Amino acid sequence: MTKNTIKLENGIEVSLANYKEQVLADYRGNPLIEALPPILSFEEAFEQLSFLPQFHPDERNLSNHHRYHAILRLTRFFQPIGQTLNLEQRFSRFIRYGYIGRNPRKKEHVQVLNELHKKLIHNDDIGLPPDIRATASSFTLMGFSGIGKTSAVERIISLYPQVILHKEPVNCFQIVWLKLNCPYDGSLKSLCMDFFQSIDKLIGTNYFNKYGKPSYSISSMVTRMGQLARLHCIGALIIDEIQHLLSTKGEASEKMMNFFVTLINEIGIPILTIGTMKAKTLLQKDFRQARRSSGQGDMVWQQMKNDDDWEVLITSMWDYQWTRNYTELDRHLLDVIYEESQGIVDIAVKLFILAQTRAIETETEKVTANLIIQVAKEDLKLVQPMLNALKSGNLSEIGKFEDIVPMDIDEYVLNRLPILDLKAKIQEKKDKIATERQMKDLSMEERLVLALINLDIETEIAERISKNIIKKNPTLSISELMQKSLELVEEDRKKLKNNLTKGERSKNQLQLVIDKGKKDKKAAYEALYEEGFIKGLITINSKGD
Repeated sequence: MTKNTIKLENGIEVSLANYKEQVLADYRGNPLIEALPPILSFEEAFEQLSFLPQFHPDERNLSNHHRYHAILRLTRFFQPIGQTLNLEQRFSRFIRYGYIGRNPRKKEHVQVLNELHKKLIHNDDIGLPPDIRATASSFTLMGFSGIGKTSAVERIISLYPQVILHKEPVNCFQIVWLKLNCPYDGSLKSLCMDFFQSIDKLIGTNYFNKYGKPSYSISSMVTRMGQLARLHCIGALIIDEIQHLLSTKGEASEKMMNFFVTLINEIGIPILTIGTMKAKTLLQKDFRQARRSSGQGDMVWQQMKNDDDWEVLITSMWDYQWTRNYTELDRHLLDVIYEESQGIVDIAVKLFILAQTRAIETETEKVTANLIIQVAKEDLKLVQPMLNALKSGNLSEIGKFEDIVPMDIDEYVLNRLPILDLKAKIQEKKDKIATERQMKDLSMEERLVLALINLDIETEIAERISKNIIKKNPTLSISELMQKSLELVEEDRKKLKNNLTKGERSKNQLQLVIDKGKKDKKAAYEALYEEGFIKGLITINSKGD
């Protein structure tokens, strides 16, 4: 026990209030805020949130059975990343802002307690008049199962003393945070009973026996809970596993959510709810009122991206190798772990642990990419369906696992498309190249045809020759193609001349034009007109001009 702590009769050691001058005027003069640890900078939070278990390279020389035990240290490994630091800052604001309206040095604090006491006596509904309500807020942390929500919150609240004893003139136990799990049956009565028991464990009270007996009504328990939350200045009530409410029957979940809203808006107790993506529908629908009052916004943690945060996390973890041979981390290994864990932190840590265990068992004593893939396939069979669904990006497959259904499924799909459609993209690229090549050829052909026509070679002949020449000589330049085309034109003319019958030779030029027109189903006049041998009809207007 230090001089800043005191041991209660139940053996629990609590902190004595140590008031610190506040920089912000909003926080000055409020002992509940002044007794909290200092507000952390980004760098300080990173430093204090990190939990890097002990490790010494000589431990690689330990016996196998000792190393198996040492590897389990990785389960306590915690490396904050960007979203963790963001959460810490939000929680810091959340808890302090919730105390602004609850200053035990002000008369309103006593008024609130008296008001709640009157409601208990008269069996009135819980709630306070608007003029003495606090400005508490709420926010929700929702995310994929195994993404590290609970671990992050527990690391953050570990930076705060859970109980602070204020001596005269405040005289109260300040419970800075209280974390409860949402009951599996979604029962409000179960939650209240858990609340009373938790308070008793913390400060040695007897609330459960007084107010938490199963025979007591829900309404009286709820009112007592509100009163005690206010009396002991609970800074943040954290309700984890909120998705359990989905398994309730009837109106139980709705009652629970309404109760949370009442605690926030009517009693002034900040509430942080934590749940998997499964709770999305519930939170979006029934918690809308509380969400509107949120001053911190909600956070949704989906799978991590394979970006700098991922590299920071894996690089930090990678130092913990108990195999005889150390494996350097490279880009390929980073990608393999990401692929096999799909950015789920819990899976990535488990993979690293299992891979080391397998390397020791098989005496290969080295973690490799192939080993990680093998371990993922053989030792994580239970989660493979979920991981495969994430890999596929197939919405119907992902939809089978409610815990990993993305918050914004459209955005999720769009983000995944570049990966999912890689083969399609490659094929698309090939098609594009082929089209460009075709366009290039067509352009060459067009240029050659135009060049031949400019030399008074008939269009049909120019087109036929150009097509054949380019097909046989695709690599020649336009000038080389031109030369070959002219040679071919000359050859064709000679052949045509030799093949003309005597009658055909005797035909005059006009007859040839007319004969050609007949083949094209044109009248003699039309054929001669098109070849410029005769003029067009003169248009006569209505006046005869």
